[in-house]
Amino acid sequence: MQGFEYFFFDFDGTIFDTSEGVFNSLEKVCVHYGLKNTRNDFSRMIGPPLSESFTTVFRLPESEIQNAIKVYRDYYSKEGMFQCSIYPGVMELIQALKAKGKKIFVATSKPEIYTKQILEKKGLLSFFDFVGGADFEEKVRCEKVDVINYVLSETRLSGQKEKCLMIGDRNYDIKGAHMAGLKAAGVLWGFGSREEFEKAGAEFIFENPEKMINL
Repeated sequence: MQGFEYFFFDFDGTIFDTSEGVFNSLEKVCVHYGLKNTRNDFSRMIGPPLSESFTTVFRLPESEIQNAIKVYRDYYSKEGMFQCSIYPGVMELIQALKAKGKKIFVATSKPEIYTKQILEKKGLLSFFDFVGGADFEEKVRCEKVDVINYVLSETRLSGQKEKCLMIGDRNYDIKGAHMAGLKAAGVLWGFGSREEFEKAGAEFIFENPEKMINL
């Protein structure tokens, strides 16, 4: 962990446990389309863009993807997005990094506008030096590599990638970081597994925030 000055945090499953609000919103989509998917299926849908999950898990046709996203967001934007809580120890991790003079950012496939609203509602927005997320339509900037490159560009860190570390709870975070030229840490308090991090080639794997603080 020595040598890193800039820390890129995923949001869902890394900073916040957003499963309640996400699952409730996904259930609205299932009811709308008469789908029989379970909450085990929903767990696989935290991490990748909605459009990808609706295609691969819900198996909706391309013609219905944007409408499905609208159904999801009709509930999520009013109630679902605030049905979340910060993971134990993550606030202490953020404070420890700030105390050391590190810069911390959010790099998430969640729409940027929702991410900022949640952080502001929870009183955490000021802790982050920059918050980067997907564009609202999830058409131009939604894949993790695109979001990371966006944050690198906006913070003028494209020439200092060796000092940057991506932190996330799914293999998408690891793969996106590597595609962007960053090293990555997988965290086990979210929705991912050690096996998927090892397969994706994560440079670090942490069981809990305390392990990161100790390093």
